[in-house]
Amino acid sequence: MKNLISKFAIPMLLLAMYVFQHPSCEDSVKKFNPEKDLLSLHYDHAPDKDDGQSAAADRTILQSMFGKEWIKKHAIPVSGAYGKNAEMFNVQSNAVMDAAWNDCGGWLAGHENHEKVVAQLADRWIEVLKAGGDIWVKEGGQSDITAEVVRRIRKLAPEIDTKERIHVVQHASWNEEQTTDSALAYTKEYTNYIRIDDANAYLNIKGGDEAFVKAAYEHPIFGKIWKAAFEYYNPKERLDFSDTGELMYILGLGKISIDEFRKRFLSSKDSRL
Repeated sequence: MKNLISKFAIPMLLLAMYVFQHPSCEDSVKKFNPEKDLLSLHYDHAPDKDDGQSAAADRTILQSMFGKEWIKKHAIPVSGAYGKNAEMFNVQSNAVMDAAWNDCGGWLAGHENHEKVVAQLADRWIEVLKAGGDIWVKEGGQSDITAEVVRRIRKLAPEIDTKERIHVVQHASWNEEQTTDSALAYTKEYTNYIRIDDANAYLNIKGGDEAFVKAAYEHPIFGKIWKAAFEYYNPKERLDFSDTGELMYILGLGKISIDEFRKRFLSSKDSRL
């Protein structure tokens, strides 16, 4: 019996030591820290109009979870994050961005002020990175502007490990295909580039969803934002905020369906101010 115990005890001890010294991949994956990190919310608005509904959904999630004041400190929305599709930019999207972000810190207009926006993003990212936070890019469009910002950071603050500290989350093959080839390659090389499943599979309904639209319109806090999004893109044609799948991933929410989103974020009337 003594020999039998020894026979099994030693391998089990070695296994326990290995597990202790080598945490699982899941445990070692870096997670978003709402106290220190920055969300860079990128929308191409070129040509699909789903970005408008995504902006409304992003604002709804972030204010519900963290509050309006938190958004001012920890999120920076950017429009005009396009690539090869630049000529298809929808100027009408500005009205949705105004409705979604103007009262909680504003947003950056990459289409109108590209070079200025790249500089502003780089400065903001560097500030957060030097303070110990990480950058999480919700790549709702193409990675051209992301590549430019990262290149600028590597020049201005070469001590920052952008591969370790800047996380870019992308969900769509189309977005990658519309990214300038060199910009996509640079982003993948110098950031922690994360490709997730296409969120169109669970955040896109042709013909819309009456229960969702009603709840969105009638919400006392977010109703005016969804109204602007729906005026821009008629939900009876399509309810689509698929780019929000990336934000859900970053925040660890999983693949929330449209119906689950309605119940969780639009049924409550006491969202944080």
